[in-house]
Amino acid sequence: MKRLFHFLLVNSLLFLVPATQTQAKHKPKGGSPCSQGTPYRNCRACGTTSNAQHQKLNVLKNRDVAVTNPKNKTVQDIRNPNGNFSTSDKVWVTGFVASVDPGGLQETCNCKRIDLRDVHINIVADPSEVGDKTKYVIVEFTPRWEKTFGFDDSNYDAMRSAVQTQIGGKWVKFQGYMMDDWVHKKEAKNTADPGTPTCTDSPSDPTPCVWRATTWEVHPVTAYSVVTGP
Repeated sequence: MKRLFHFLLVNSLLFLVPATQTQAKHKPKGGSPCSQGTPYRNCRACGTTSNAQHQKLNVLKNRDVAVTNPKNKTVQDIRNPNGNFSTSDKVWVTGFVASVDPGGLQETCNCKRIDLRDVHINIVADPSEVGDKTKYVIVEFTPRWEKTFGFDDSNYDAMRSAVQTQIGGKWVKFQGYMMDDWVHKKEAKNTADPGTPTCTDSPSDPTPCVWRATTWEVHPVTAYSVVTGP
């Protein structure tokens, strides 16, 4: 009787092993983008979009771990059309702050909320480039870092004004993650269609128009400091 029981047990296990292996073979890897990152003020890192590619981009925008051992890149390096970057690259770059602009309003990365909004900063390699938008490299302060930097985000316009006062028209060293904001491919000098005009400040700006050098950004910035020069 014991032998019969042992025989049946072994055969049962033999049938179970292939099934288990099959399940493991087809098990999804990595999970969905919305399983990544951490929520901030009830906003998931993947934001409020059902598009998987945009969810992945949002998770990158919403990284909340400070970079360590960043590698130096220059403004020229970042806007080089032949530059070789990865979204895992941790970098520091020193640039001259050409302007501090409002970030996108009600973006999916910020759950389309008006109380969560990035600060958009344009940097250039030299003060002589301030008026040339085709030279601009973008770095971003995100809601997850604004309070860490000591800014009060309860009033967005006042906060952006405070950022402008602190770093506008100055040389600043920024540390953060490289990120390819491919959404702006048609608005970046490196990737826009030939002949695309440069944006102006008038309401009659054509769409699309170029207002940046490249889709590559430092986003998010996780540390920064005002310096004396490049």
